[in-house]
Amino acid sequence: MTSRPDFIAGNTRLRARLSALLGPVDYDQLAGVSRESAAERLAGSTYRPYLDRDQGGDRQLLEATGRRLRELLRGVRGLYGGTAGIAVGVLLARHDLHDTLALLRGARTGQPSAVRLAAVMGVGALDQRTAADIAAAPDGATAVLRLITHRLPDPLTARALPAAWERYELHGDPDEFETTIASAAIDGWTDRLEWVGRAARPVLEVVQAECDGANLLAVLRDPALEMPRLLPTGLVPESALLAARRGDPGPALVARPGWRQPLERHLGNEDLTALEWDLDVAVWRQAVRGLRRGDPLGAHIPVGYVVAAECEARTVRLLLAGLAPSYDLRDLLVR
Repeated sequence: MTSRPDFIAGNTRLRARLSALLGPVDYDQLAGVSRESAAERLAGSTYRPYLDRDQGGDRQLLEATGRRLRELLRGVRGLYGGTAGIAVGVLLARHDLHDTLALLRGARTGQPSAVRLAAVMGVGALDQRTAADIAAAPDGATAVLRLITHRLPDPLTARALPAAWERYELHGDPDEFETTIASAAIDGWTDRLEWVGRAARPVLEVVQAECDGANLLAVLRDPALEMPRLLPTGLVPESALLAARRGDPGPALVARPGWRQPLERHLGNEDLTALEWDLDVAVWRQAVRGLRRGDPLGAHIPVGYVVAAECEARTVRLLLAGLAPSYDLRDLLVR
């Protein structure tokens, strides 16, 4: 039994950063304009340090969005100590897992080290300097060894890497390899969050919602596969996922916040890309709602800030691509 985590000091400092996120006026100016106009207007906002008007190509704009997200998230982990730091560490460990899989994927497929490193956020335990060492590995086996040496993305997942890599070398199944690593990481996160207790519940809810969404998409993506490889289930059991494949979105699915309408739309159009976006938006809405109405002394503040920053980056990428978001931006604004 742990004492209540102390989020107060970190939350106070993090709340001061909320003003750096785009607000209603910013989004109003970006809505319905061309990519070129969106880039120009972003250059007049808090994105100014990341955008060069003389280098407005698609690649430069996307890179600028990534740099902006890194700056928003970098240092968040250091604002919290003790058991509060454990909960916030798991929140950012979602990026550590993404970074680890990107580095391993790049090593397996022989991508240049610069390309591998460009995919790394480096906002959690896996920093840019360590990522550069791993990205320089000549092959997948060496990348695995370097991750184990650095005990990344966390000690528990690092211990699972040798067996997962050995099995990959035997069977050559990249999906199984990545799912095994992700599952080891997520199981560890869940254990840590449950140890922290009720105060970490907002972080656990994000992790579970993302797992449930990924599992639902995996089941729907390949109807011919009896049971695809799944991440640890959150609130939706395998039986409910398989029922959704048969066109039966049962109580376990529609009870998930924000899932009912996306599932109903999917039954009509079977558009997996749209469903994926809608499930992401459901996570974003829940996180921002918690930031507004949740415990101001608990984990709702870091969850809301981190997820809102991630949501902003995705939205800006859509706007820079000349696409209108399929959701109401005002529902997702934190200010």
